[in-house]
Amino acid sequence: MNTKLNLKRYQVVQVAGGLGTRLRHRTGDGLPKPLLTLDGRTLLDLAISTYVRNGLKDFVFLLGYHADKIKEYIGDGSKFGINVKFSIEPRMLGKGGALKFALEQGVIDRKRPCIISYPDDLILIKDFPKKLIRRHLVGLKKGCLATVVRVTKTQYRYGVIYADDEGVVVDFQEKPFIPYPGNVGIYVLEPPIYDIIEEVVDLSKAPVDFEKVVVPRLVTERLLFTFTIPYESWIPVNEEKEFRLAEKRIKELKW
Repeated sequence: MNTKLNLKRYQVVQVAGGLGTRLRHRTGDGLPKPLLTLDGRTLLDLAISTYVRNGLKDFVFLLGYHADKIKEYIGDGSKFGINVKFSIEPRMLGKGGALKFALEQGVIDRKRPCIISYPDDLILIKDFPKKLIRRHLVGLKKGCLATVVRVTKTQYRYGVIYADDEGVVVDFQEKPFIPYPGNVGIYVLEPPIYDIIEEVVDLSKAPVDFEKVVVPRLVTERLLFTFTIPYESWIPVNEEKEFRLAEKRIKELKW
């Protein structure tokens, strides 16, 4: 297994086929979420530029909802300085299903490792891809064939109420942080993992959740390594509050 840093080995697989229902008030019925704009740039622009400035030029886009509009926006990739391939799912397949379908169609190069990411996950670290791959290479030396990105802590979605034995509230914390590393959903996969995806993912039962079907197998076989980043450096743009935070941070960073 090659454990030298060579960014050109990696292909970037962008999962961009979701419905984006929680931001439907911004997208309406005709705009896919990756084409929402932050400070004049689309989520897709921001996602692509993160990898391009770190020397990655080969992209695969897994599309579904409004695939034609995303494909038209990207075109042949020349305006971004990238090489592109597209896989358009025939129905909602989920991330696991979309990956298997792309492998079966030959869109993902089976001989090369890949970075799986989303255009609506903003990582506010300029050299993030390079750091991710360096960390992945450490895992390779330990026998791991995949790396998952996680954050240092997780914010609980609800207020937490503590009461004594009589039911009297003794403490209340609104949406506290809990000491559990959260899954960002970005992965690096070596080619042998593609065989596992094809083995465990059943397209007849799609949509298939990658985290429920593939990840447990990687954990069982001790193939999954971690790359930990600060909680504050990750903004998943899934709802209005996150969208506004992302817009504010992008303006501050002037990327």
